[in-house]
Amino acid sequence: MATKEELEVREADCSTAADFAALAKEAVEVDADYARALLEKAEMQCQMPPDYVAAAEGALAAGLTDYAKDLYEQAEDACFESMEFATLGASLARTGTDADKGREMLEKAASDASQLNEFLIISGYAKEALGDEALAASLLAKVEEKAKGFDDFVNLAKRLQAEGAVDAAKDFYAKAARYCEDMDQTVAYAKGKIDILEDKEGAKKILDDAETDCQFPKDFAALAAGYKAMFEDTDKVAELMDQAADFAMSGEENLDLAKGFWELMGDKDKAVGAYRKALPEVNDKAQLIELAAYAAGKVGAPDLAKDFYAKAEQKMSAAPERLKLAEAVIKDTGDKGYALEVYARASESLTQPNDLMSVAADVVDKLENKEKSGEIYRQAFAAMSDLGQYNKLLEAVDGKLGDKEFGREILVKGGEVAQGTPELLDLAKRTMGVLADKDMARGFMDRAEEQVTSVGEMKNVVAAVKEHFANDADWLALVEEKLARREANQEKYAIFQAREKGATSTIKLLQLSDAVMAELDDKFYAQKLLVDAQKKLDEEGWDFSKARKLVEGVSRHLGDTVWATKLLKDAAGRVRGFAGLATVAESSAELLPDADAAKSLVGELLAGYEQQLEGAESKSAYDFSKLASVKGRLLGDKQAASAALDKAAEMGGDHYTFAELARLAASLGLEDRVQVMLDQAAAACMSASQARQLANRLSTSGFSTDQVRSVYVGLKPSKGTGADKLAWADGIVDLFGDRAWARQELDALAESAQGDELAAVRALRQRRVSA
Repeated sequence: MATKEELEVREADCSTAADFAALAKEAVEVDADYARALLEKAEMQCQMPPDYVAAAEGALAAGLTDYAKDLYEQAEDACFESMEFATLGASLARTGTDADKGREMLEKAASDASQLNEFLIISGYAKEALGDEALAASLLAKVEEKAKGFDDFVNLAKRLQAEGAVDAAKDFYAKAARYCEDMDQTVAYAKGKIDILEDKEGAKKILDDAETDCQFPKDFAALAAGYKAMFEDTDKVAELMDQAADFAMSGEENLDLAKGFWELMGDKDKAVGAYRKALPEVNDKAQLIELAAYAAGKVGAPDLAKDFYAKAEQKMSAAPERLKLAEAVIKDTGDKGYALEVYARASESLTQPNDLMSVAADVVDKLENKEKSGEIYRQAFAAMSDLGQYNKLLEAVDGKLGDKEFGREILVKGGEVAQGTPELLDLAKRTMGVLADKDMARGFMDRAEEQVTSVGEMKNVVAAVKEHFANDADWLALVEEKLARREANQEKYAIFQAREKGATSTIKLLQLSDAVMAELDDKFYAQKLLVDAQKKLDEEGWDFSKARKLVEGVSRHLGDTVWATKLLKDAAGRVRGFAGLATVAESSAELLPDADAAKSLVGELLAGYEQQLEGAESKSAYDFSKLASVKGRLLGDKQAASAALDKAAEMGGDHYTFAELARLAASLGLEDRVQVMLDQAAAACMSASQARQLANRLSTSGFSTDQVRSVYVGLKPSKGTGADKLAWADGIVDLFGDRAWARQELDALAESAQGDELAAVRALRQRRVSA
């Protein structure tokens, strides 16, 4: 028996009503007053009904019946939920304080309960506290009503078995059988017979009876797993797996079979055979890699694993997938040779530099194969055009391969695309760090010095010279002098830089670049402004008039034919129709600083349009005539213009069409084509009215009177109606004002005319040619 001093020491650990009440029960036999004091402390900790119940039971143990009743009353006042009433009722009945009230509360709790565990607990209270088997049974019936599936009945049986209600546990466990939906649950049900009810024979019977329900390999495998786990019956396992093999038809079924052969029997050959049968039907990449890992790591079949990996690889295109595949090969099989093959195939199918660099990095990091890594890095190198990528590649090649000559090649290419002082200074720094090549670094720094656009950039040039060429006193003095001059003109630069902040449109930036060149003659600052103008043009929404001004600025201020050409090609891709393309071509001829480059670009643009025109379903003679006009005017290429003109003629048309082609031939100086087109225009005339229309069009198109007269004479009707001939003769006066010729033609008509026709001839002659 503990002493009061020992109890007082333990009191320090008490924190709940139940703690103090339990200690009070021990203290009753040592010191009744101390026990009462502990119960009062318990009461102070009471908040919920179970707290008051624990304190009340402690008071009863101390013989403090009235105090206990008071605590019970407080517990009742605090009751709200069904289980609180159940706890109080069970205590009242169990302690004999008020059995009738205890029953009343348990019945109330039962009527309010809704959860399985609540009915089960209240049923236990009814049996244990009241000794009321009927009430307990009725509550268990409600438990059964609430149970919804296999797990509910199994868990109830476990709880009843643990509480000693063996018969009830058996009854509830038996009810779980009806909810076995597949072989896995049936095996689990059989295992519960052993684990919960210790009924090994019952478990065996469940497994034996289940055999007739097997329909698929996974059913046989699950049942075999049950025999192995519960009875270690290897013969039965083998028998069931043989049956499973007879039922395996699909890929999924063969996967189930393979897993069973390996995990249940350890039969590698049969497992591999089943996996190979399944392989043609497995198409999910993740599943293929998972099966490969299992085959390599668990089954010990690396060749089979490779087959799974190979099929997974066929379905991959993205670089990250292929890298993960190679990593899986290394991790699962340790076969670096096969992993290298995967990496190599990945590099062959990839085109993006970043993807290729990722592959190359893995090859050197995970396989330590610098030679192959270098090959893949070179693939990436060949696909690059961006300075950032070149720098990233340089870091990889220097850090992972230590290949200085390759690094030099990368730096050379980087130098070809680098623009502006910051980029060139960075290249110089990288050159010194990787190659320690002062000559190469000096070249980058010279360019950086030429392209300085601010005092800050000039200061960085001076700092770089001091860092890498401190012994070159002349150069250091020169850059310091340049810095001093720029600082002296800083006020002007500051003004321009302030204006630059307010240049929020393409036009303002272009105007500012003009001002910079006019006042400072700083083409590198102007270049920066023109670059910004190009970006702003895209932001604002592309417009050719602005784009043309940008080309003009690039050409006039920088003399940069390459950039200007790029801008004009971009414009050609944006404009609509031949009119837009011709405008771009004219701008090319006018603005490009290099005449040969201008002619080449115009030719390229027109050739591209002509190719599109050739393949177009709908095209006309006028399409080719416009092409001929621009070729002749901008290229001065009579042969090309003549060829386009001939294509226009091949398209055919009316007399107006060929009149236009004749006019165009004349304007281009294609004298040999003029008469051809005039002849075709004449051939297209089907009446005197059309002859007059053609002659009139030729006159207004700049042809001489003699040329027009020659064509008109050729169109004199020799056949046809008298009215047609009369109309032709009438046209002589309107077209040429030659009354004598008209009279001559009408006199000739009068000689052969009769009746109404003769009257018409005489009337026209009287009206048109009489003196």
